[in-house]
Amino acid sequence: MSAATPTSKGSCLCQAVQYEVRGELGSISNCHCTDCRRSHAAAFATYIDAPREAFKFTKGEKELTTYQTSSGTKRAFCRTCGTIVLCHGEGFFELSASTLDTPFERRPEWHGYVRSKAPWYDILDGKPQYKTTKDA
Repeated sequence: MSAATPTSKGSCLCQAVQYEVRGELGSISNCHCTDCRRSHAAAFATYIDAPREAFKFTKGEKELTTYQTSSGTKRAFCRTCGTIVLCHGEGFFELSASTLDTPFERRPEWHGYVRSKAPWYDILDGKPQYKTTKDA
């Protein structure tokens, strides 16, 4: 890859797990499903897609533990600090946006799984909302 290829770096809270993505990051979305809300202890989780071939761990891959929910989603998190680093997708990873150390200006493009969003949170940004995923 050329010197002009962007590289984004990220890490968990305790810095035991670190990664980088070479190339452009994919779409950014907010997931409002029950599993994401509970695992992130928040109204929603924000993810950025990254192609698997562009992603690599630079430190601490063995510090990750994976949990698979009953719906089939696999989340990888740091066994020391508990930070959810990524979710496994088909051919890509969904990176927890909060783990990116490299600043980025882009904003989430859409909201997924709004059928199970927290009733105490109102989505007011005008972005598209999908009952399940954007592709469903």
